[in-house]
Amino acid sequence: MDPQTRMKELAEQVLEHRRRYYVLDAPVLSDAEYDALEKELRDLEAAYPLLADANSPTRRVGAPPVDAFPKVAHRVPMLSLDNAYSEGELRDWEGRVVKGLGAPAPLYAAELKVDGLSLSLRYEGRQLVEALTRGDGETGEAVTDNARTIADIPLMLPPEAPETLEVRGEVFLSRRRWEELNAERDAAGEARFANPRNAASGTMKLLDSRIVAQRRLQFLPWQVLGADDHAEAMAKLAAWGFALMPARVEGDLDAMLAFIESQKEARLRLPFDTDGVVLKVRSLELQARLGTTDRVPRWAIAYKYPALQATTTVRAITWQVGRTGKLTPVAELDAVEVAGSTVRRATLHNADELERLGLVLGARVFIEKGGDVIPKVVALVPGSLPAEALPPPIPTACPVCNGAVGKTQEGEVAIRCLNPECPAKLAARLLHFGSRVALDLEGLGEVLVEQLVTAQRFAQPWELLTLLRDPQQGLAFLSGLERMAEKSASNVLNELDAARTKPLGRWLHALGVPMVGAKTADLLAERFPSLEALWNACEEELQAVEEVGPKVAASLREFMALHPRLPEELAALGVHPTAPEPRRREGLPLSGQVAVVTGTLPTLSREEAEAILTSLGAKVAGSVSRKTTLLLAGEKAGSKLAKAQELSIPVRDEAWLRELQGTV
Repeated sequence: MDPQTRMKELAEQVLEHRRRYYVLDAPVLSDAEYDALEKELRDLEAAYPLLADANSPTRRVGAPPVDAFPKVAHRVPMLSLDNAYSEGELRDWEGRVVKGLGAPAPLYAAELKVDGLSLSLRYEGRQLVEALTRGDGETGEAVTDNARTIADIPLMLPPEAPETLEVRGEVFLSRRRWEELNAERDAAGEARFANPRNAASGTMKLLDSRIVAQRRLQFLPWQVLGADDHAEAMAKLAAWGFALMPARVEGDLDAMLAFIESQKEARLRLPFDTDGVVLKVRSLELQARLGTTDRVPRWAIAYKYPALQATTTVRAITWQVGRTGKLTPVAELDAVEVAGSTVRRATLHNADELERLGLVLGARVFIEKGGDVIPKVVALVPGSLPAEALPPPIPTACPVCNGAVGKTQEGEVAIRCLNPECPAKLAARLLHFGSRVALDLEGLGEVLVEQLVTAQRFAQPWELLTLLRDPQQGLAFLSGLERMAEKSASNVLNELDAARTKPLGRWLHALGVPMVGAKTADLLAERFPSLEALWNACEEELQAVEEVGPKVAASLREFMALHPRLPEELAALGVHPTAPEPRRREGLPLSGQVAVVTGTLPTLSREEAEAILTSLGAKVAGSVSRKTTLLLAGEKAGSKLAKAQELSIPVRDEAWLRELQGTV
């Protein structure tokens, strides 16, 4: 195809996808796929400037505003940003900045790039008078009534704020609220929102602001027009009632690069989606000297992380059998890049998910990786269902052992294999037994586990330790397996030997008791110093353990009934787990306190904050109740904060916790 024809084709595609993204709120491509189309068009226009169309979509930003709202011209255009995907591209950008200034590299400010809908707020007489969407960059949609429903947007500024102010930022929806809205749409038989950004954008286009208020949108500012210094302006906004970006930094480019690396994983713990980091020259004077093109400012750039969402086609549905027998549908997909890796499969959680999604073979779907290791299908691509396609059948027998399937509890969603000797259940239990969160047995991977199951020598994971009764015979057995050299077999035996005295909490988790996760296992180990003590515990003693309620206690009792002599059997195999050191709780600053952590803390993850609270003597719970005596809250605290205030529970922040930690 000749360059001019290709440019025309790409321009039509870009315009159509912008229309679907900005106007219809029904995208059929992921952001990364769209960026690739636009990049190809820009590259062709740069290579063949004489053939480039003066009305190319690359010369404009976004899409024309919809007709449902009044169209208002921006006083200062809302430009887009150039993207960078590597350190080299950022250094090239800095080179252009230095060249444009004719001076040494300036200082920058960086903050997370929230994945939402851009909004420009205008205050006159310190009162909110106008809210405009980006629109096409020159003209936006006046959605002022909708903006007034967003709690993060002050309707009136304090006396120290200027009379007239224009603030730009991002409207977004938290992931939890997005999931709640999708559950509501599932119940109503409506199409799901593909992602929180799509939901936020669609919400801001609603004509009834009462519905907008129910959606509980949020807002984070990223620019004050006319501010002399970006970082100082953001600090002032926080003092005037705006939410503050939870992660930001100022400094030279090396500081920016360090920030980008630090946020690669940390951002995934935030309650909202981010897709990159925005770098800006701090000084307004220098920004003015650098100026803008007709599309982007020369003084800012967006570093984009690998895409966490993509679109692909479902080719088949297979079923996996877990260690408790749960049957989980898995979508077999056309290979696609997500978050830097190739994805060919994605979980669908349970059979009900197939119905909620309306999934059929051949459908195109949005998949995402997010903070989960396993990709998941989140929604159908609008209009992608093939004609006359049928939904995949729900298994009537176990796909591995052909045994009976059913639901083991009333009201349960999951379908389970009911055959206690199902080889797939044993394989999943063996993998869990040796996983990092359990006994961390290096070498006990999928290939070896598959051969161990095929050998039919072990009925329970802990029976692997019978290989140590006669190490020579154990070595001969393992090294006789396919692709198991003698050295590898010896390493596995050494790992099993070392596991015999690993912490009791790890052993309890490794046993695979349903509903007993790593944290609950540690709490049980703290209360009962041995397996024998736990097996002899009564119902009242079990439920006295933090996080052990009637269901967990029942699961423990059922497991113990199936394996009544397990403590003695393990002891005969040389298993003597290490009991945890008694945790000092008395005489510490928070002894006797029951604490809950909520919201986004400035520097600590939730796990880090909980660890500090525990070290100070507190018990940490997952939800606020009348037993709670302390709430540690960060930004976007939500319902837990409201409940704590309702119950008159003291609320503290990270600074208080750090100060208290320093006294010990």
